[in-house]
Amino acid sequence: MTDSGTVASGETIHELMPITLAVDGTIKAVTADTVADVYGLAAEDAQEGEEVVYYLTGEFFGSAIECPAGKKASDFKAPFRKIGIFLVDTDNATA
Repeated sequence: MTDSGTVASGETIHELMPITLAVDGTIKAVTADTVADVYGLAAEDAQEGEEVVYYLTGEFFGSAIECPAGKKASDFKAPFRKIGIFLVDTDNATA
């Protein structure tokens, strides 16, 4: 299942990057400090002001996830499960 939203000012979103919602409802990249606030997984690349499609549910390989600096795919396993995204093979995924 997918949805879409506008990328927040100053943000660049990459395909399979965990995203979160800003206070104004725009889309931002998850940082090392906002992993618990993950809202979805970007389905495509997008720049500030552009519409971006993102996954709300699904199953993905941990090695394909674009993680923020200092985090790895296994750090997203529990937060993603809460929203219906399931990561496979996170033990073998690299940062």
